[in-house]
Amino acid sequence: MTHSSGARTRRGIRLAAVFTALALTAAACGGDDDTDAGDDTGTEDTAESADSSDDAEDTATEDTADSGDSADSSSDGDADAEPVELRWALSDTPDTLFAPTYFNSPIGSGLMGLVQDNLLVYTGEGELVPSLAEAWEATSPTTYRYTVREGVLFSDGTPVTPEDVKFSIDMQSDPAVASKQAALFENVSEVTIDGNDVVVELATPSSTWKFMPSHMGMYIYSKADVEANLESYGTPEHFPLGSGPYMVEEFVPDSHVTMVRNPNYWGEAPAFDTIRFDIIPDDQTRLLAMQSGDIDGTFNVPSAAISQWEQAATLVDIEAFIFRGFTLDMDQDPFSDLHVRRALYFATDRAGITEGLFPGQAVPATTLNTPSIYEGVLPVDEVEAGYAEMEDFSFDLDKAREELAMSSVPDGFSTVLNVPDGSEASILISQSIKDTWGQIGVDVELNLMPGGPRFQIILDHEPNLGVQIVGNLPDVPDPLQMLALYYKSDQAAKNGNNSSNFRSDEVDAMIDEALQSTDPVEAAQMGLEIQALAAEQVPIIPVLWSDFKFAIRDDWTFGPMNGFSVSHVFVEAIDPS
Repeated sequence: MTHSSGARTRRGIRLAAVFTALALTAAACGGDDDTDAGDDTGTEDTAESADSSDDAEDTATEDTADSGDSADSSSDGDADAEPVELRWALSDTPDTLFAPTYFNSPIGSGLMGLVQDNLLVYTGEGELVPSLAEAWEATSPTTYRYTVREGVLFSDGTPVTPEDVKFSIDMQSDPAVASKQAALFENVSEVTIDGNDVVVELATPSSTWKFMPSHMGMYIYSKADVEANLESYGTPEHFPLGSGPYMVEEFVPDSHVTMVRNPNYWGEAPAFDTIRFDIIPDDQTRLLAMQSGDIDGTFNVPSAAISQWEQAATLVDIEAFIFRGFTLDMDQDPFSDLHVRRALYFATDRAGITEGLFPGQAVPATTLNTPSIYEGVLPVDEVEAGYAEMEDFSFDLDKAREELAMSSVPDGFSTVLNVPDGSEASILISQSIKDTWGQIGVDVELNLMPGGPRFQIILDHEPNLGVQIVGNLPDVPDPLQMLALYYKSDQAAKNGNNSSNFRSDEVDAMIDEALQSTDPVEAAQMGLEIQALAAEQVPIIPVLWSDFKFAIRDDWTFGPMNGFSVSHVFVEAIDPS
């Protein structure tokens, strides 16, 4: 099937057809979350996407004949209009504005997606649609062809070429770049150019790949600009160059990032002339800025102050499939003992945590994936039956003590839990299990430390990982991605997410089979089987599922958005009129 489209508009791309199939296979990517908003992994909600086996051709028509003039279109006939500025608060300064070196969402993707463009993007309604690629098709299970839109310019006036697209994909695997997103591209065997087309060859079939061109791992960069400035790229010394709706004007660490309209943007001009991202780490100061009108909105709404924020702004919930829980190192005593792992699970008050600490913001989790990620592929009753296959570990201290009594440490033990000091959610959850685990004789010392170094401990994957608090979300609308990240044996290694060191030849084979399946129903059914099979060994203690929560000023409205479109329609969804 060939997909083609015309101009990208402020509300997304106008399509003649809506995609209806959600393909479900795994990608070896992702990262733990040390913030309350969640990770990009993509990044990768209830987005519906095109399956390469679909027989229908999806097309759209151009809305503007001359994309080079589109950036000035909003000012025609309104030359005296006051400039419109968006003031948005961030809790942290981005390390860089270069995705390979700062793999984070929504702070990272929310900014970088305004400067860089993708071959494909998600609209707020959950449609996967063309952007820099005016057409694309899967010519075989391992071959994808993208036709690069002609006439598109970077903000400095240089053209976006197929060579730039090839470079942007190839550099993710370049040791000189040392991309934090390299695992996303392990299945790419070759990228070639055929006229105005870029052809991606995969080593093995993967229906997940169809989503990747919309991910922050596939922002399109200027080959010449990156090669000439790699060491400082995306820093205050050298701003990123892109073909998105905005360009960076100022980047002052611990202060602000200012963006202005890209005069060469090929799509419809955005609503705001200027965007200023103010760095406000302190929660109370950020709330006061919202109350006083100094900011128009923020990604960062503290869980403990929801009632105050509801009085100061409109809160927007965006489904994002965020997971939080604990991994238990099955290679390390006493966590190698199944009775210990079961005892700790029974001693985790998931309902108490969600209802007492995050009322109305989260629900108790029973595995990595929330059931809603299967929507649109499997019937609700089949999904419910799959989740019912897993044992019920409702909070029960008596059962926890019984399990511990049968373990190698019947009198209890002590352990240290590293907690990211910038994540309020992680701190609250950790304080809860310190209390309840202590009631069965397990003494937990909470070691608060900066989020980056804490997550690096997981990535370094040295022996004795013990208990780790983790938070993550899928990069793509694919339940198998999270299962692969935390259950595949090859992720129980340096730079992997499998900090429980769970290993199973059977689970590995099932994930690999699902990854190569072209039948989304079959892949989803296998996902349910995999999560139930892995849960028997309790490598992970799930705690909660939650969504993104944004704040925006009361007199503005916020259009459709989902967790996979944050980096593409975050600003487009805001209506200041």
